[in-house]
Amino acid sequence: MDSTASRERFTELLDAAAQVSEQGELHGLLESLVDIAMGLTGARYGALGVVGSHGFLVDFIHRGIEPEDAQKIGHLPLGLGVLGAITRGESVRTDDVTAHPDSTGLPDHHPKMGPFLGVPLRTRNEVFGNIYLADKPGGFTEEDQATIETLSIIAGSAVANVRVHRRLRDAAVAEDRARIARDVHDDIIQDLFAVGLSLQGLADSMKDENDREVVRTQVARVDDCITSLRQFIFNLRQPTTHTRDLEIEINELVEELAEPYSSEVEVAVDAMVDGFSNDLADAVLHIIKEATSNALRHSGSPLVRVLVTGGFNNLSVSVIDHGQGFDVGGQHEGMGLTNLQQRANDVGGDLAVQSSGSGTTVTLVLPIT
Repeated sequence: MDSTASRERFTELLDAAAQVSEQGELHGLLESLVDIAMGLTGARYGALGVVGSHGFLVDFIHRGIEPEDAQKIGHLPLGLGVLGAITRGESVRTDDVTAHPDSTGLPDHHPKMGPFLGVPLRTRNEVFGNIYLADKPGGFTEEDQATIETLSIIAGSAVANVRVHRRLRDAAVAEDRARIARDVHDDIIQDLFAVGLSLQGLADSMKDENDREVVRTQVARVDDCITSLRQFIFNLRQPTTHTRDLEIEINELVEELAEPYSSEVEVAVDAMVDGFSNDLADAVLHIIKEATSNALRHSGSPLVRVLVTGGFNNLSVSVIDHGQGFDVGGQHEGMGLTNLQQRANDVGGDLAVQSSGSGTTVTLVLPIT
């Protein structure tokens, strides 16, 4: 690359760094990062996968594939094959991604891809995610790799900064809720309690029964108000002191379901599942129970996997087996597919069932609001 081209690339990188650093919201930052990386390299396709603690992808942002084509492909990648190689912390650059030693092939309906560049996105000492670029005419160069690796370092700092600010905001909200609850209890409720006692004393001193009844009615209203305020305080404190541990509930449920069977059941929860409403938590447990029971009873698979992953906007629950499969469009008494669909509808989720001779995947995607 000549000096003029190098200066232009450096200028573009500086502009990209400024755009990334200006983003104050994490999902917007990651979307911007994919667009910038594609622009800097001339890639036709771009994506960014966020890696969870178990090594699977918990969110996947992609560009270049039309939504209807993406829907045909099915569930988003888990981060295996070449994508998993990048998660180990090393960049991957190849002229043919399908010929890479770690390649496991592309799924049905996926566009063909040749040249590929993958770069890990680190925040401090951990791999937060991976940047994927594909199909640059003529292939990706060393300069492309160096550019995206530099962009990744900049983006990693920006991601860490956004996450710190989000934690501070969450902490501030929790502190405000605790302060409001304390103030309501110490000031308002105590004052109302004193007023109620005074009114009760006044009622007891009255000679006219009608007057006493009027005052006692007001005392009852004060008591009702105190009860309502105490419930208000309970609700304020509930997110930090009364949340369900859904991860424990999932593991206990699956352990109970698997006990009578010889099949192994693996559970991976790669999402923040604290603080969900009871309706949402119950829906997750119901889907897992129904789909896991079906897999254990009917699939003949030696291994059943339960994956719960969470992105920025949704929660995904998948039950995967490698058994005999079935015709999804046929009639299946006792398999509970109608119940699964109804449960998904009740909580505004999308249910997908994919099955073939090599196994079945049941996936429920729930919006997080």
